[in-house]
Amino acid sequence: MTGKARRLAVAGARITYRLPYFHARMTSQQDERGGVRHWTVRRSSRASLAVSYRPVGDVFEPAPGTLEHFLTERYRLYTTDRARRIVSADIHHRPWRLRPAEAEIAENTMAAPYAIELPDRPSLLHFAARQDVIIWPPRAAI
Repeated sequence: MTGKARRLAVAGARITYRLPYFHARMTSQQDERGGVRHWTVRRSSRASLAVSYRPVGDVFEPAPGTLEHFLTERYRLYTTDRARRIVSADIHHRPWRLRPAEAEIAENTMAAPYAIELPDRPSLLHFAARQDVIIWPPRAAI
């Protein structure tokens, strides 16, 4: 996706679904030997992330009733419209295929602007390959 296409996607998500998406400078590198991916993200002077991560286990589809299934198998987005009414949008995607993962977080100030303190290490971490998702326009939820 080009820079212009990414800017349009961010603008579309903010306008259509009122999602808190922001423009950011991002770099990504893949270490071919160990499968480690290195990311740096700088959204502003107060919001940045530097992390290296890699999958460490076999692929699985989360079983219904598990925490992984609850966290990933979402098929509806809820938000509010400009009048603060609740609206929803249907989402379609194949079931997520996850892998356990590990990460080294060198810097994470993404939650700092909101006065949220994050733990030093994530308590749950998975890897998922890119997946296409289809989302429909929002409509009144009630």
